[in-house]
Amino acid sequence: MKGDTLEYNTDGIRLKPNAAVEELLARLPGLQVDASGNITLNGEKIQKLLVDGEDLFSADPTIVTKNFNADMIARVQVLDRKSDQAAFTGIDDGNRTKTLNLVLKESSKKGYFGKLEAGGDTQGTYNANGLLGSFKGREQFTALGLASNTGALGFNGNTGDPQARLNVLSFTGDALGGSAGTGIPRVAATALHYANSWDGKEDHVMGNYQYGHLYTQPFTTSRTVQTLPDSIYTQDLQNNSLNSQDQHLFYGVYDFVPDSLSALKLSVNGLTQRGRNQFSSIGSSAFNDTLVNSSLRMIHSVVKNQNAGGSLFWRSRVHKKPGRSFSFIAGLNRLDNETTGYLYAKNRFYGAGGVWLSADTIDQRKQIGSKGYTLNGGVNYTEPLWKNTVLGLGYGLSRNDNESLQYTWNRGDGKYQDFIDSLSTHFQGVTVTQNALINLQEKSARFTYTLGGSVIWYNYRQKDLLSDSTLRYSYVNFAPLAVVNYTIDPFTSWHFTYSANTQQPSITQLQPVKNNNDPLHLVLGNPDLHPSLTQNFGLWFRRLKPFVLNLGLNFGVTGNSISTKTYTDSLGRQISQAVNVGGAQNAGLNFMINNKLEPWGIDAGFHINASYGRSVNYVGVDLSRNDNYIAGGGFSLAKYVPDKYSIQLNTNFSYFYNRSSVNVTAPTHYWTQSHYGLFSFFPFRGFEINTTVNYTWQQQTGNFGNSTSVLLWNGFVSQNFLNNQLTIRASINNLLDRNAGISRSNLGNTNSETTTNIMGRYWMLSGIWHFTHRRREK
Repeated sequence: MKGDTLEYNTDGIRLKPNAAVEELLARLPGLQVDASGNITLNGEKIQKLLVDGEDLFSADPTIVTKNFNADMIARVQVLDRKSDQAAFTGIDDGNRTKTLNLVLKESSKKGYFGKLEAGGDTQGTYNANGLLGSFKGREQFTALGLASNTGALGFNGNTGDPQARLNVLSFTGDALGGSAGTGIPRVAATALHYANSWDGKEDHVMGNYQYGHLYTQPFTTSRTVQTLPDSIYTQDLQNNSLNSQDQHLFYGVYDFVPDSLSALKLSVNGLTQRGRNQFSSIGSSAFNDTLVNSSLRMIHSVVKNQNAGGSLFWRSRVHKKPGRSFSFIAGLNRLDNETTGYLYAKNRFYGAGGVWLSADTIDQRKQIGSKGYTLNGGVNYTEPLWKNTVLGLGYGLSRNDNESLQYTWNRGDGKYQDFIDSLSTHFQGVTVTQNALINLQEKSARFTYTLGGSVIWYNYRQKDLLSDSTLRYSYVNFAPLAVVNYTIDPFTSWHFTYSANTQQPSITQLQPVKNNNDPLHLVLGNPDLHPSLTQNFGLWFRRLKPFVLNLGLNFGVTGNSISTKTYTDSLGRQISQAVNVGGAQNAGLNFMINNKLEPWGIDAGFHINASYGRSVNYVGVDLSRNDNYIAGGGFSLAKYVPDKYSIQLNTNFSYFYNRSSVNVTAPTHYWTQSHYGLFSFFPFRGFEINTTVNYTWQQQTGNFGNSTSVLLWNGFVSQNFLNNQLTIRASINNLLDRNAGISRSNLGNTNSETTTNIMGRYWMLSGIWHFTHRRREK
């Protein structure tokens, strides 16, 4: 431990030639890397990854961990990174991002390196990607390229993982709901990164650019089961869509330090997205297995999103008193989102015995848009009081002007010209927020703390341009903050946090208008919504010798939380509205211990996790208190013998229990288990036989009659040539063709199970070329 930073020295860890960074991370006690490349520390996900303190691509960490070679890394650091504003002003706002920083070896910063990979099979499956990097001192340049139809969602090489997230691309937000899911994407993408520092590392520039094109045809089937006071309401859907998207993203930072007393920081960002979607859905609903409706729905939409902004930070220190500083912050952000398209829906309704009662048809053109800008500014002041202790004062003011509209036209005489007042709105809103902050901060070798809080004044005004009416409301909140770190010795530390934050209702939750994009599930606005206040407590203990031990406890309560009120009529039609409720809370425990078992040389780990959550919502007129309990645990074993073999096993068992107060006789409970195994064998120099197995199982429940099991078995053989620069690999994915995109979710009184199309079995022959050039010292 170095202060609040956990640091691993990678000297002495032997890996195979050209091993990726994620293979190095998997060897470090306390860190876990799952099959998709996601990194966690004591159950907490690593959200950001830096290379020598620089943010590469502002994207998922797997971009680096799956493409950079492990032999470039000297040390690995894990830290809770402060926000950019807190780091610049010196006033801690309590915001933290779990961050992993890869410290490069000096020898890795004296030339260029890269990787080219191309593979395919006779069935038209292909995957090609490339990396070029050049590091020289503090100067960094990296370029990435990718083209694939294997389900790889970015540069991370995922194959058919239903939980995978897009790295370079993120789906456009279609206000009409024109996507059925992820599916099996065909993607092409590129990314560029440049960073440099000079004048004693004070002056600094960094820029990231990304472009991505995505085309996918997802198909999903889902069953949703809702517990109602007197019945069980079940909805079955089959959805499919065609989705294409293009995205450009840029982010840049410039730091300028003209002298020892002042500093300037400028950041800019921009995003453009354009997508086209075709969606169709058929479904049916039932009360206690009695059919009440059937539906057909089709959507065609075009989505355009633009977002651009920037911020300027300026700081000045007073020469006569070190630690005394004054800073100023200003920012501007502009967004413009628009969805246009067509909605066609046909619904049939049934009575007792399946007797047809009625039907309705919707054929409409839609235009849904939002645009606006946010202007913010603030001043901050720090004053040293006594040794290692600083008083921080801050004031911030922001104004958000936004405009949202939803226009709907019915089809008449073959044209969409009949304007529908009841399904159309046009709102203008102005939000003014003031924030006054005061805190006391101390930082020493062993003990650091921040104590204080903010007072927030919030004023909101919304004008309905169609009805010429105005809504106003305001409130005041206090958000206290406490962050305490105590390092007993270099191997033992405690960490405590307490924070409070508010959640504002969105403009779509406030709008008093029906949204009939899904005619069986109508959404109403609620102009009487108020912000919620959440208080979170956390306590962590970490011990690094003689074994690695992590213990984490957390608890949170939410007052006035924004939830939903849903009414279901006798024909299965639902109307939902956002409402404020009380009583939401959550708690959790994470325990993990890692140690090397001698004399066998086995790295062993054991973990236990438990969580409790209560959500509150209205089911009709009844207030539903939904209690959710999860308890689980597992172990991991790994043994590495250089140049001979590598074995890894991770296993986990969990029990889930959910009960809703509106019908305590119909709880949901089931067991799940997941196992991951890896075996690599090196029979002779440069040759590898590798296999991985992922197995997940979920017990059947009263809502879902069958247990589910998914088995993903992959394998490859490879041979290195030309001093390990060239690798020829033959691989087969989903060997038994038993992978399945099945997932379950539980929220409030609602349980759902979804199946998504993913990659089936395929093989691939690939060539991978690694190259490195180190500049000679003069």
